[in-house]
Amino acid sequence: MLRCKVVTFLLSIFPFKFWQGFLIRSHIQKCERCMSRVASRDEVEALIVQQDDVGDFRDLWPAIKSGVVEKKPERKAEFSSYWRWAIAATGIVGVFLAGFLVYNFLSQNGTILEQEGEARFQINSIRVGDEPATPFVYQPKDSDMILIWAEKSL
Repeated sequence: MLRCKVVTFLLSIFPFKFWQGFLIRSHIQKCERCMSRVASRDEVEALIVQQDDVGDFRDLWPAIKSGVVEKKPERKAEFSSYWRWAIAATGIVGVFLAGFLVYNFLSQNGTILEQEGEARFQINSIRVGDEPATPFVYQPKDSDMILIWAEKSL
C-alpha cells in the first residue's frame, strides 16, 4: 500500500511521459489494488464524445465564442500570486541581510576565543591501542597552527 502511494505521488510530481509510462508498466499494470482504481473501458467510452453525438459543427464555434467573450479574467488570483512572490522575495532579502550583518559583526568583533585573550589548550591523556601514549605538541613560529601527534610508549 505504501508503494502504491509512492507511485501515485511520483506520477503526480513528474509530468514526463517516459517516466509515467515506466511507472504504469512497472507497477500499476502489475498491482491489483492500483488496477482496481483504473477506469474500465465502458466508463471511458461514456466520457468520449462521438461524432454522431455532436451533430452540426456550424453551431459549435458561435457557442464557444460567446462563452469566451463573456468570461472575464479574475484579478484576485493574479493579485494573490504577486503577494506570494513579494513575500518570498522579502524573505530571501531578509536572510541575506541577516547573514551579512552576522558576518560583519564577527569580522569586526572577532570570535569568542579571540575576545577572551589567549586560548588554553590542554591534553589530559592519550591512548593508542588501549595503551598509554606520549603526546607531542608543536606550534611553528609566527603561526596559529598547532600540530599534535601521539606515539606509543615503550
